[in-house]
Amino acid sequence: TKALEPLTETELLVLKILAGEGEKSSSEIKERINLTREHSARLLKKLYEEGYLERDVRNKPYKYRIKNEMIDILRD
Repeated sequence: TKALEPLTETELLVLKILAGEGEKSSSEIKERINLTREHSARLLKKLYEEGYLERDVRNKPYKYRIKNEMIDILRD
């Protein structure tokens, strides 16, 4: 769908990981996509700022989860 068009393959992969496995930190994502922790953190922050993810800021490191409406879009 149009909501996913601007995303890179890596960004789509991150959304699919979060949709399938639940919330994760940048370090946990780093292990899955073979990027540096810094790159993973920037990617998650970008997806959060663009409205694809929610962020739990109660503890550090922050945990990110996919928004419910994004799960529906990914399934289409």
